Amino acid sequence: GKKGIAETTIKKTEVKPPVPFDLTTLQTESYKNFGYTPSQTLKIAERLYLGGLISYPRTSSQKYPANTNFEKVIRGLDKFTTLTKYAVNKVPIQGNKDDPAHPAIAPTGEVKKIIESDKKLYTLIVKRFLAGFAEDAVLDNKHVKVTVNDLDFTANGTKILKDGWMAVYPNSTEEKDIPTMNGEVDVLEIRTEEKQTKPPFRYSAASLVKELEKRNLGTKATRAGIIETLYSRGYVREKSIEVTELGKKLVVALQKYAPIILDEKLTSEMTKELDEIETST
Repeated sequence: GKKGIAETTIKKTEVKPPVPFDLTTLQTESYKNFGYTPSQTLKIAERLYLGGLISYPRTSSQKYPANTNFEKVIRGLDKFTTLTKYAVNKVPIQGNKDDPAHPAIAPTGEVKKIIESDKKLYTLIVKRFLAGFAEDAVLDNKHVKVTVNDLDFTANGTKILKDGWMAVYPNSTEEKDIPTMNGEVDVLEIRTEEKQTKPPFRYSAASLVKELEKRNLGTKATRAGIIETLYSRGYVREKSIEVTELGKKLVVALQKYAPIILDEKLTSEMTKELDEIETST
């Protein structure tokens, strides 16, 4: 039979905990975990805020206030979850994004009665907060390469050596076992598959919010509402967003009669100027 040359590399990686929630990340994670639309998430978060359970949700910051008494907040959360035992570090991990108006989203440590429909999101916020105080996760990433007739075939495996924060916050890391192979190996079978290029994925409400943020369109407070409006006026439909006939006709009409309205630059420049007003007062 055919022979191949195999080579395995194993690399130990330390994976840091995820950074604190800003509104957009909360909306995308909430969609990923529970299928909530961005505006559903914002509604629940505002209820939790008004109930004194979390800090103000309309923020684009990934940093907590410097004077937070983290120990007290974590002690308060003892009443809600046993996951506080993973919060071993005194200082939490923080992200790069800042917001002059409001810090990152965090539980207040006040645990009161939470209505059933809001529990999932509150739990996600608590887990994200506690994960920031947990230890790094440690993974073994295994990469196997087999070379047959100058062609490289590869496979990757993952082993979790230490859970760290992964024991606290939901994540998509899965263990996958593959054998370690080095030197000459026998090639039993070679298969080729024909695949067609797939069209790009459609946006969901959550990924569209993320895209708007990336392009600096709308604000943390308005993005979810913008998408709701597209649905309620019948310009788009379905969870996996499709533009309706009405939506297409609207774009064609605007392109012809008022192209400036479709110009992203107009919106992002305006947002930038408003931000400057906000920070200059």
